[in-house]
Amino acid sequence: MGKIVVAEYVSVDGVMQDPGGVGEIEVGGWTNPYWDDELAKLQADLLFASDALLLGRVTYEGFAAAWPDMEHEEGPFAVKMNTMPKYMVSRTLTGMEWNAALIEGDVAEEVAKLKTDPGQNLLIYGSGSLVRLLLQHGLIDQLRLMIHPVLLGAGKPLFTETGGKKELQFAGVTTTSAGVVVVDYKKAPEGTQK
Repeated sequence: MGKIVVAEYVSVDGVMQDPGGVGEIEVGGWTNPYWDDELAKLQADLLFASDALLLGRVTYEGFAAAWPDMEHEEGPFAVKMNTMPKYMVSRTLTGMEWNAALIEGDVAEEVAKLKTDPGQNLLIYGSGSLVRLLLQHGLIDQLRLMIHPVLLGAGKPLFTETGGKKELQFAGVTTTSAGVVVVDYKKAPEGTQK
C-alpha cells in the first residue's frame, strides 16, 4: 500500500497561501527569509522518497509554469520535480502537460485507488482544498508542517472544514537555525481516537 505525505509551509497563525510570493496576497513571499540549507535538505529528502506528486489545480499551474525553467538553478531537485509523474485534481482544467494525468470523478475514491499500488508514495505540496478533502476521507498518512516564525494576519488558512476532529500521532520534530519548526505527524492508528 502506498502512502500520501503532505508537506506544507504555514505561518504561526496557520496561513498557507502564497509562501513563495507570486502575488496572491500582499504579504506573499513570507517563507523566503527563512529558506536555508537545512530546510532545503529536509525538502529534498522528502521529494526523493516520493514516487509521484499529487496536486490541486492552483498549485499544479504554478509549479508547471515555474519548475521546467529551474533545472539550471535547482539541479537534481528540479530534475526530479520535472520528471516524476504527477496527478492533478481539477474540475476546470483539462489540458495536461508537465508529465501529469488528470484525476476525474470522485476524487477521494480515485486517490484511494492510487494508494493501493505499493510503489506509489504520493507527495502533496500546497493544494489546500485537496488536502482538506483527503483529510475528511482519512487518506493522508503523514502531515509535515513547516511552521515559519511569522504572523501574517491575512491569507488562506490551511485547516478549515476538515470534517471534524482528526487525531494525529507525533512522528518527529526538527528546528532549523532560521527558526522554522518542522513537525511530522502520522495518522493515528485505528482505535486510538480520544
